[in-house]
Amino acid sequence: MKKKVVLIRPPHLLPSAAVTAQHGVPSLALAYLAGALRKAGYPVQCVDAVGEALGVSHLLPETGLVLSGLQITEILKNIPADVEVIGVSCGFSNDWLYVHPLLSELNERFPKCPIVVGGEHVSADYARILTSCPFITACILGEGEQTLVELMAAFSEDRPLAEGKALAKVRGLAYLDGTGVRKTGARPRMAELDTLAWPAWDLLPLEKYLDRGYGMAVQGQRSMPMLATRGCPHRCTFCSVPNMWNSEWHCRNPQDIAAEAESYKIRYGITHLEFYDMSPLVRKDWLEAFCQALGKLQLSWNFPSGLRAELLDEQLLSAMKNSGCYKLTLALETSSARLNRELKKHSSPSVLRRVIREACRQKLITKVNLIFGLPGQKVSDILLDYLNLTVFAWGGLHDVACFAFVPYPGSALANSLLSQQRAGSEADYEVFLARNVYNNTAQMKSWSEHIPDQAMKFLTLGGMAYFYFLQFLFRPYRFFWTLRRIAGNKPESMLELALTGRIWRTIPGQK
Repeated sequence: MKKKVVLIRPPHLLPSAAVTAQHGVPSLALAYLAGALRKAGYPVQCVDAVGEALGVSHLLPETGLVLSGLQITEILKNIPADVEVIGVSCGFSNDWLYVHPLLSELNERFPKCPIVVGGEHVSADYARILTSCPFITACILGEGEQTLVELMAAFSEDRPLAEGKALAKVRGLAYLDGTGVRKTGARPRMAELDTLAWPAWDLLPLEKYLDRGYGMAVQGQRSMPMLATRGCPHRCTFCSVPNMWNSEWHCRNPQDIAAEAESYKIRYGITHLEFYDMSPLVRKDWLEAFCQALGKLQLSWNFPSGLRAELLDEQLLSAMKNSGCYKLTLALETSSARLNRELKKHSSPSVLRRVIREACRQKLITKVNLIFGLPGQKVSDILLDYLNLTVFAWGGLHDVACFAFVPYPGSALANSLLSQQRAGSEADYEVFLARNVYNNTAQMKSWSEHIPDQAMKFLTLGGMAYFYFLQFLFRPYRFFWTLRRIAGNKPESMLELALTGRIWRTIPGQK
């Protein structure tokens, strides 16, 4: 008999001093996992701790972190007494600070129930997680749908899990046995993404997000998260994607993507699509077919994650614009050729300048990401970044995000820093995770031996202020556009997101 499973998305944690407020977005990971389980015939229930308490936040004492969503006692109330397997997702490393006590409470409340955890942080730090929570039955590593379905089959057949015999046969797991942490064989990546069940959004409080107009990079629209591709062929050392997904890149059939999007337009009345892809700009022919398929839907869309610009030319930008794309986020990270080589990023400011000019000509909103405080970053590298900010502003760039570098667990850079005893030792691990948020202005740390911690706030917030000053100086009309979007609670830029979050939270009746 197939056992009943409950999947839990934990509440979200952010520093109280975060630059922008993250209201929360629908959990694509939970929806995909639920869809895979339902397709395999398992009864499944989801507890979205963020979506069930949108606009509700609590300051956690002695941490400086704000919890958004249900607290532990409220999560436990949403779990039925007849649950037979519990799965908990932990994608962001700082969320582990609350997931850890949540798991302990789950184990106390349901001592005979197998507990499974997964997500990007779990894939990166499974050994520490299993050691600190020995009651966890298994950690799912990497892509989770097939692994979870096979694991559920092992649970349903009542195999001797305590001896690890059933777990050892499921690829893509880590677990504890009598000798310590064991890791099963790596599971091959899913190449045929069109065989995946569509996300089970009916099992999550999707309408609550849509009604509030919450999205990752847009606000005020009925914005739907989707995935068109999975993985990334690049090996940037600051990124944890290679650890989670390896270097394989796979794409869906554009017609299947369009069919899924059209079903959401009909069922939920969506007006916008946000593709959470890590690296969608890999194949020009696929991107052209993707744009052609989306163009028939008359929906706006964007890729909110940072894009590599090498593939973009006048033809592709035109196809993207005509199909509904209105905004590009371009990932430069650093202007330094030396750092680019060390980071294995291989991006070029000259390519970005060309793309920005052409995108602005086609009336696409453009944004660039920069990172400060990288290991080995010098003052001369930062001066080059500021020079490019000037050139970008003159060329028409609309927005910039200047982030402090944080070593994501599982990334090559984080592993290097750990080996040097510079990050995440047992004594300060929780402090390390609490700081591990890109927009934490209160506890910015420089990982460069040439840049002091005290300079980080000036370099990041100062860099953004410098850019906005130049933008409004070169194009004064954009200042009035900014005021209009803030007044309408429809922010686009980092500046507008920050100001809108502060202003609207002070208005009675607004959450």
